[in-house]
Amino acid sequence: MKEKNMALDNRNNTFAYVPGNSVFHKLNPLSKLIFLILLTIFTFIARSLILLSMILLLIFLLALVSEISMKRLIRKTRFIVVLLLFGVILNIFFNAIPNEREIILFYLFNLNFLPIRRLAVYFSLKALFIVLTLYSSTILFTNTTSNKDFVYSLMRLNIPYKFCFSFMIGIQFIPTIEAEAKTIALAQKARGFGLEKVNTFKRAYNLIFERLITTLVAILRKGHTTSISMENRCFGLYKKRTNRIKVKFKLIDIVFIVICFLVFTSLLLYQLNILPLPQVPSLYQIFLQLFKRYTL
Repeated sequence: MKEKNMALDNRNNTFAYVPGNSVFHKLNPLSKLIFLILLTIFTFIARSLILLSMILLLIFLLALVSEISMKRLIRKTRFIVVLLLFGVILNIFFNAIPNEREIILFYLFNLNFLPIRRLAVYFSLKALFIVLTLYSSTILFTNTTSNKDFVYSLMRLNIPYKFCFSFMIGIQFIPTIEAEAKTIALAQKARGFGLEKVNTFKRAYNLIFERLITTLVAILRKGHTTSISMENRCFGLYKKRTNRIKVKFKLIDIVFIVICFLVFTSLLLYQLNILPLPQVPSLYQIFLQLFKRYTL
């Protein structure tokens, strides 16, 4: 009963592990880490916005297969989406490209004021897809990977257990910080000092300042308690550690890694124009063709 309640609480946290029986849950954490590394490399290499959007769609499909519902995924990514959209608008409207030959799509007020340049739109949307893809893939990894299994899999690579457990504690504090922030927000709301009472800049500043300070103090207390507990248990006294749990590679991990490398190599060769396949047209070319078709 306690594990079920913990699983329900973790579903509301963005980066907390949620137990499940999906294929991604059964994979070795190192297999998923290799997938994330290859995905990150190709995300930064890719130039086509259509290709980046297809990668983002693939992450969403993998999340659905991994028992992460679309509703929960949207709820976990809505804050970063709003922030990215705000950044896209600022980058498009207030960019500074000192190239007069750059293509200007249109002017905002049709009076040669605030030109909207094609390159600014491209880089703004590219940044949006890159950040959203990496953020969604991180959610996919953390929601399907137990911290304990991840640490033991790292120790199988002969990495010192001190670094492994320090890394695990750092990752484990991410959902803890989120949970503490939510608890503090509910406590502020119970005292009549919630977002609905924010109607001036001073009130907004006081709300954010008190929430940040209270969260910081709570996390420092938890960190101090954790350090005392580790010292009482003589953590790090011996150079080697005997583990009862062994996270092994299975056949499904080997197949998954081989598929990841094959797909990554194929996409990389395609991106470098080595594979004899037609290139994906840019969004600008597609919209330009549609505009010419419907205006003529």
